[in-house]
Formats: sequence, C-alpha cells, structure tokens
Amino acid sequence: MNLNDYFDPVSLDRPANGHLAEKMIFCRNIAIHTPDTPIVSISSFKIALVGLPETDESNMPASVLSADRIRTSLYQLFRVHPKSRIIDLGNLKPGNKRQDAFYAIRDVSGELFENGIIVICLGGSQDLTFGSYLTFEAGKIPFNFVTIDSRLDMGLIGDEIKPESFLIPILSRKKELLFSYTNLGHQKYFIDQQDLDFLDRHYYQSVRLGDIKSDITEVEPYLRDADLISIDMNAVKQSDAPGAVNPSPNGFFSDEICQISRYAGLGNNCKSIGIYNIAPLSDIRDQTAHLAAQMVWYFIDGVSQRIREIPVSESKDYLKFIVNMNQLGQDIVFYKSLLTERWWFEVPVMTSHGRKPSCRIISCSHEDYNRACNQEIPDRWWKAYKKNN
Repeated sequence: MNLNDYFDPVSLDRPANGHLAEKMIFCRNIAIHTPDTPIVSISSFKIALVGLPETDESNMPASVLSADRIRTSLYQLFRVHPKSRIIDLGNLKPGNKRQDAFYAIRDVSGELFENGIIVICLGGSQDLTFGSYLTFEAGKIPFNFVTIDSRLDMGLIGDEIKPESFLIPILSRKKELLFSYTNLGHQKYFIDQQDLDFLDRHYYQSVRLGDIKSDITEVEPYLRDADLISIDMNAVKQSDAPGAVNPSPNGFFSDEICQISRYAGLGNNCKSIGIYNIAPLSDIRDQTAHLAAQMVWYFIDGVSQRIREIPVSESKDYLKFIVNMNQLGQDIVFYKSLLTERWWFEVPVMTSHGRKPSCRIISCSHEDYNRACNQEIPDRWWKAYKKNN
C-alpha cells in the first residue's frame, strides 16, 4: 500500500515561535510528509497524525482548514518524549462521495494498525468515526468504544450516516465485535430518553456531564479500556471552544478535556482517536484549534508514559480483594496495582457444555470497590456481566 496515494502533503508556513529553541519545537522532532519528503516507510513510528478534510456533502464549510489550524498550533508546542516516534501523514485526499472518505480511513487505519501505529484523526465531522470503526470491522478486531459528546448522535435505524446519526450503524452492525460503548459528558437537555433507554437495553451507557465534573477521575477506567475514541469539540463549553460547530454555554472546561485526552493516551488499548467538529471560520483567534492541539499533545504525552498492567492473582504487584455480594450470591474480585493504584474487577463469563466459567478483567475505579463493600452492585460490573452472560 502506497500511503502517498492517499494523502496530500503538509504545506504550512514555518512556525513562528520565539520562546523555544529550534530543536525543542514539536515539529522539529517528528517526521512530516511534505512535498519534498514523501512517505517512505512507517515501520519505525508509534503514532500517526491524519488530517481529515471534508467533502461537499458534509455541510461544514471551510472545515478543510481544521486539520491545518490544529497543526499550526501543535507544531509550536514543546516536543514530547522522544520514544513517541510520530509521523504526520498529511491530509487525506477527499473523494467524490462521503463513502469514499469512510473507506479511505478504513484502508489507511488498517495499514497503520498492522504496523502497531496509533492513529490520531484531526478535523472533519464526527461521522468520520464510522471510517475508523470500519477498520475494526474489516480486521474482525474486538473493541471497546468511547465517545466524548454533549449529545448522542443516534438518529434512526435506517438513517444514512451523517454527523447526527452515525452511532446506530456502529452499535448495531457487528455486535459480536463491540464489547462496550460509553459516551462521556452528555447534557440532559440534548438527550432523548428513548436513546438512553436504547443504550440501557444493550448494556451500553452514557455518563452525565455533571457526574463527571464531580469527580473527573471516574472516567479514567472507561478510557483505559477503550480501543476507539471519538471526541466532539461540541462537548467543550463555548467560552473555551468558540469554534465548535454547535457550541453550547455548558460543557467541559479546557483543562478537563485535556485531562480526558491524557487518560485516553495512558490507556494501553487505544488504537485510534479522533477530534472532530471544529468550524475554523467562527474560531475566535483560533482558540478551539489551540485547545485541540493541546489535547493532541496531552494524548501523546499519555502514550509516552503508558504502563502495561495485567492483574493476576499470583503477582506480587497487585493486591486482591474479594467482596461477597449477598444479593448476587457470589463474590466480586477486585485488583489494585501497587505501582499505579489503578483498579480492576473480574466479570464471570458463563460457558456452555459444562465447562468451567472463565472471567474477564475489566478496568474499574476505587469508588466501584467502595460501592461493592456497601453491597451496591457497581453499574460498570453489572452491565459487563449482563453483556457476557
């Protein structure tokens, strides 16, 4: 596969930054696909930046500028840890139809996945997440899916894939591949109760903005297990992201969305993350693009500090806690890492033909353990249990 056929090279003015030494600037510490530097080999890289321009069907005027606006800000930040090994592939060439973009993202991401490279998608409307999903479907890769969004872009079954209706196809097509779906940060006045009921029936969930703001660390376990993450900049409040496509006075603060991005990077599973729905023409002093660039920086910083942990009973690196749940008639087994203080629990998986049940290890929080100690079944555990059995 020749990636040069899929991408337009990066063509930006030289970053103007007087307070950093040349060798410390982000763009001087990554490989960049430019008109004079084609893509030759990607095998040595760990992270790839992919700009997503829009087609005329997207109804997002000038969004073709989004990726480059983000780059302009990102390139002027400090470098991240050298072991990150980043390549900017440029902007994906737009096709004649919307479906062309989906399949181009699928093909490119598939090539990157095969080389163990994490994909960071920049710009475009959020329905382009469907292209990233197709990568998992084509490779028959089981995955956990997380969106950060003030709304649930459900639409109706049978709707064509659009920014406001891309979720149903992902949640409904290959259910055997999708283990869990969680939306983080919905605002109740933007959500129809029927959509929440749909999620509940399928053992998926959406966490309210207010619940997250009371303790943002509670989102970390969801992001730790996520393989595919899609961030809608409309989830950030308008004062912090004036250039979102549908801004709202309420939402995440800039520091909160950066914390979420870092949690996403720290998680060992994430293979693809996208930042969508930026409207450059309404972005006051490029504030939203600046924020998106910092989100990318924090994600990469998290990736550079990943610690792979797999809790097992016999390891001295973990504490094991067994909580007897009277109403369940069984125990819930928790693990705590002595290195990072992260938590997990076991979820039984029933098997057929009389074979001994197995278990699935799922990330959780200390608060989940406290709930279990108070004889409250953690919602995260219950949904995973029902999904498995």
